[in-house]
Amino acid sequence: MTRVFSIAVVLSMMAVCIPPWFAWAEEGQINSCEILADWDQQWEFSEDGGSEVSLIHRYRAVFDPPLTDSLSPDDLNTSVEHTRGSLQTLGQNISVFVAGGEVEIILEDQPQFGDFVSISVQSPGVLCSRSLNITNWNQPISDHEVTRETNWSLTGMEGESQGITFEGRGWQKRTGQVLESNELGNGTLVLDMANGSEGASVDLELDRIWLNETYHGIEMISQDFEMSGSGQLAISTDEGDAGAMINAEIKDAYVLRSYKDGKVTERMMFEGDGWISIDGGDNESSGGIFGEVFLLYFETWDEDGFRRLQDIQIEANASARISAAGEFFSFDLEELILREKWEEGVRTDQYSRIFGSGQFDFIASDEAPYIEVNGTIPIIHMQSEGGETVADTLIVDGTYDGDAEGSFGLVRRIVESDVYANATGILFEADKIQNEFWFNVSATPFGPIDQEWGAEHNLTYEYVVPQEDWMNRTIRYTYVEDNGSTEEEFPENSPIIQNPDSPEANAVFSNHISRETGVCPQILVIGDSFQLIGNMDMTLDVSVINSKLANIDGHEVTVAEWIGVFAGISSANGSVINEGPLSGLLNEVSRVVTLDIGENSEISLIEQQRVDRILSPSIVTFDENTPPMLSGNSESSVRFRESVLSSEGGIAHLEISVDDVDTDTKSVIVDMSSIGLGLIELSDSGLSGDLVIHDDVWTAKIVHNGLQSGNLPISVIMEDYWVTNRQDASIQISNAPPRLIHLDFSPDSAFRGERIQVNLGAYDGHGIKSVSVNLQSMGGAMVELSPQSVGSIWDWQYNGDLRSTEITTWAGSFQIPPSMSPGRQNIPIHLEDQEGASTTTTLIGGILSSEIGMQAEKILIGNQPPAISNLTILRDGIPVDQIKSLNSGGQLNYTLEVTIHDFDGISSVQAKIGRLAPIGQSEVWKLMSDDGIGPDRVSNDGVFSLSFSARSSLSEGEMTLLIRATDIFLSTTAEQDQQHNVSITKSDSAESGSSWISSNSTAIILISLVSLLTIGMGLFINIVRNSELD
Repeated sequence: MTRVFSIAVVLSMMAVCIPPWFAWAEEGQINSCEILADWDQQWEFSEDGGSEVSLIHRYRAVFDPPLTDSLSPDDLNTSVEHTRGSLQTLGQNISVFVAGGEVEIILEDQPQFGDFVSISVQSPGVLCSRSLNITNWNQPISDHEVTRETNWSLTGMEGESQGITFEGRGWQKRTGQVLESNELGNGTLVLDMANGSEGASVDLELDRIWLNETYHGIEMISQDFEMSGSGQLAISTDEGDAGAMINAEIKDAYVLRSYKDGKVTERMMFEGDGWISIDGGDNESSGGIFGEVFLLYFETWDEDGFRRLQDIQIEANASARISAAGEFFSFDLEELILREKWEEGVRTDQYSRIFGSGQFDFIASDEAPYIEVNGTIPIIHMQSEGGETVADTLIVDGTYDGDAEGSFGLVRRIVESDVYANATGILFEADKIQNEFWFNVSATPFGPIDQEWGAEHNLTYEYVVPQEDWMNRTIRYTYVEDNGSTEEEFPENSPIIQNPDSPEANAVFSNHISRETGVCPQILVIGDSFQLIGNMDMTLDVSVINSKLANIDGHEVTVAEWIGVFAGISSANGSVINEGPLSGLLNEVSRVVTLDIGENSEISLIEQQRVDRILSPSIVTFDENTPPMLSGNSESSVRFRESVLSSEGGIAHLEISVDDVDTDTKSVIVDMSSIGLGLIELSDSGLSGDLVIHDDVWTAKIVHNGLQSGNLPISVIMEDYWVTNRQDASIQISNAPPRLIHLDFSPDSAFRGERIQVNLGAYDGHGIKSVSVNLQSMGGAMVELSPQSVGSIWDWQYNGDLRSTEITTWAGSFQIPPSMSPGRQNIPIHLEDQEGASTTTTLIGGILSSEIGMQAEKILIGNQPPAISNLTILRDGIPVDQIKSLNSGGQLNYTLEVTIHDFDGISSVQAKIGRLAPIGQSEVWKLMSDDGIGPDRVSNDGVFSLSFSARSSLSEGEMTLLIRATDIFLSTTAEQDQQHNVSITKSDSAESGSSWISSNSTAIILISLVSLLTIGMGLFINIVRNSELD
């Protein structure tokens, strides 16, 4: 009985002592508990109106099934540890709430990069805990190196062909607290912002877009954003009858924003040219304005809020045509030049020039009274230099006629510059400007007019200070009446002296170029949510929704999928690596950012990024690792981008292709001790001349100042996460030929066949064997020069340092070959060194072979006109000394021949033969021929021929003929060398003193008489005989 009673007492005491949650647990068993991040943001406002945003460092313990509402925080055992570096006192002040079946824990201290947070909650029947390392969004805490691909586009605009695209590759690397990242790519920008006939359109090819960032922890310590490209720009305005259109070709556009040490530097430059049209003006129009912009240049450099450089240059011309009653007013600006340059707040250059002329001819009134106006603007010239006016000229001269007649004009010009007093008697340098206008009426449809009514004349002299930056520049007026009297006026408060205002810095980007950022847990759990507030322009509310395996660079990795909302309706989603040393790194991300552009219009920026390669740390084991090695054979995998590297200062980019199936190559080093350069580190991260980030082509810029050349051995050292591999290879280095340092000709102009003295200096590290003037391509020979016994010292700069080098000098002379074309000609110089390297050049180089050469001095080859000789007169193909003219009528035919010689070839030969030419053509230049046709006996023998006839009306005596020849370079016989004299004699017969008939005329007559007598006697005898027979 006692035992039973004792048991009953114990049970009763246990029933009293058991806590109520034990009974609750019996009723509803807790199956699981999980701690989730639930970070939010809050704004704090100060009394002075300022505001600051901060995170609510909050976590939720979620139970399944949920806790009952009767549970209080005192019924829970909650433990929080918040560690930051060596500080372990964080996390002492916490708040715990129970509501909605969950436990809410708020930490007073906000999370920071590198923090460690541990939370445990013991509730009735279950204990849950979670440890978190705090990192920055997309920044794993461990050292790593990865590459990613990025594509983005701008959509939502009208028209399928317009928008913005970008395609590139990125690189990110962490070493300790320092994280570096960059993106390099290219893209296009095609925008049509026109509304009907007004607006602008842009079509740019962005060949380089570069973003480089460096973080220390979560603090950005430096950032560089660079963009360059070229393309087209069109701007049009519609203002009724005054619409304008500009078509510009942007040849070079460049934008740079750099942030370092708390200072922002921005540089911007663009250069182009194009056309401008106003009111429909073009080359064919009768109205409007049309002009060509030859140069449009703009450059700025802002640093820490101060504009260090601003350079504006515009060079153009324009033609204006204004219609008036079917006619037009024409005005041409032949030169429109504007230049202004500021450096360090000081204007270092200012120049403006407007120069042109014009004409006008239009009907001012086509009804009664009818008036037609015409005239000219002989000159308009306005120019300033260094901020001061140097020219201010405008002259207009015109007349009008019809029912009313008269003239008008305007003259404005600087007549003198001197020192003049202003209203207070202070002397200033000023320009005295004549400003004169007249208007005369000589006749009207209403009859005669008196002189006073028919003329108006105003003459004023303005005294203007030349400083264009001053205000109220006119200090005096002199009004001149027609009777010669004058009246003076002195404007008050003139001039007002002021300095030009230097341009102020104007930020292109008000904030850093950045995406969403902020602290977050390194390992995520489904149900986590947190706010990224590191970039207040792109705050993102992130929620984790799933976990899965993903293939990243050929390896299966656990990732957490998330969705996020930016301010407004913009959103993002993606996945983040959720295990291992790369946890916290974004695997994939897609952003859709909607921008309001007004008038209920929106555009969406769509961006996609994904991890391409994981370079470090390696995610493969040692046994699986494949060491890096050269791709293919050494000749194809080790090469120079420029094909060859030369000695003595040659520059080239060494490219080495590496194969690594694990894509974890950390470094490539080349041992170039064979040319004295030692170990050189190569880059595959877009540095040191590398063109594409992580394409397995490692690059280094090589400068070879030595003399070694030929096929030389090198070693390539490739290192990945596990091993180092060394392979031998070779490179081919060419021996640089000698460089021409200076070249002088004396004289610098001559005719063919004359001699020219040449003096030059040259350099080669191996020594120079020979130097020659190479005229072989011009029909000449190779003329060797002689070395001078004493060289010279040549001063030059290398990386800012002044250096001196002894060069050899050579001298000699050469004769200009006859086949060399006239005009300014390059004279090739052939140089050969002691090792056999040679070159023929017309460029002046430097001591180093990589120095870009400049064109050497040219000589001017004079062009002599064709030479005329051997003038010959032929009759019947026989040369004669004189031209005979018959007394008894008729004419004799002759041929004129001359021999023409010229180095370059004959374009034409002409003769003006005066009275020997057909009637009416005595002053006509007649073409002579050398084609073997007609009077010319042999084609292309240099003898030109012309036939003519000597009429009986010619007078006896000396006669002057003019003969001129023109070569293919349009050089013509000088007038004093064109005259040639011939002799004309009168004759009764057409005998030619030099013909056979003339020489044997008597014999021919006697033989003819004898023949006639013989025939006559024969006929007589025959008649007699016949008579006798009858």
